[in-house]
Amino acid sequence: MLDRFHVLVRGLPFAEGVRYSGGSVWFSDMYDRTVHQIDARSGEVLRSIRTPDRPSGLVLLGDGVVLVTQQVSRSIARIDHNGRVSTFADLSAIAEWHVNDMTEAPGGGVYVGNYGGASAPPAPPHPAALGRVSAKGTATVAAEGLNFANGMALVDDDTTLLVAETRSTPPRITSFAIGQNGALSRREPFAEFSGTRMPDGIAALPIGEVLVAMPFASEIVLLDRNGSIARTWETGSLGMPFAVAVDPESRTGFAAVSGSWEEEACLASRDSAIVAFPLDSA
Repeated sequence: MLDRFHVLVRGLPFAEGVRYSGGSVWFSDMYDRTVHQIDARSGEVLRSIRTPDRPSGLVLLGDGVVLVTQQVSRSIARIDHNGRVSTFADLSAIAEWHVNDMTEAPGGGVYVGNYGGASAPPAPPHPAALGRVSAKGTATVAAEGLNFANGMALVDDDTTLLVAETRSTPPRITSFAIGQNGALSRREPFAEFSGTRMPDGIAALPIGEVLVAMPFASEIVLLDRNGSIARTWETGSLGMPFAVAVDPESRTGFAAVSGSWEEEACLASRDSAIVAFPLDSA
């Protein structure tokens, strides 16, 4: 089954925040403090931009402009088309710990999550706020009590926000209705999982399917529009998948895989990679 995966880039410390746009794959190399843009077919590196802090979630604004979370400083940086990096938003007033993934919000701005605290399983997570940052960089609380908010995506013509709660009990993807000015309401489960299936990065397709990275199961899962599992891919020796993206036209999936998530081990092994795979192969 591993022959269905095509390695685009290898030898990275820890790839995260994978996004696809216009023939390019963008991703954060968290422990190398770098954001990369590569060709989605050849893996050729097109741009590499250093950031002052650990990068994670990305939002592509077009024309080469990118927003990227800066984990430890609990902020969002803006990278312009010339590669200049500036601070876009400060989330330190609402994020209790490292900021993580994010996605665009209707009408401009972004939704962004944070870890809540430094605990790791089997210790329980510390519930944390989900932030909304306006197009002008003003941060407010959009929702409370998320258990390790991770990957996010918009579905239903941008009227619903999906958020992976990696450390909830049971692990789940939660949906919110998006109202006027990006306000969130009607929180309910979209999909729930068990065992080692703990959702991390997610990516939505136009017909409502959702691709999900399940690192602790070494598995990528495709959910149908009702949240049921339609297909799975085991990543095996490639490593654990932490983030995913999709080219909806070719129905090609992309994933960031790694043997670990811990900084010292990742810097020593540099075994993280970006892989591509067809969603519809037999």
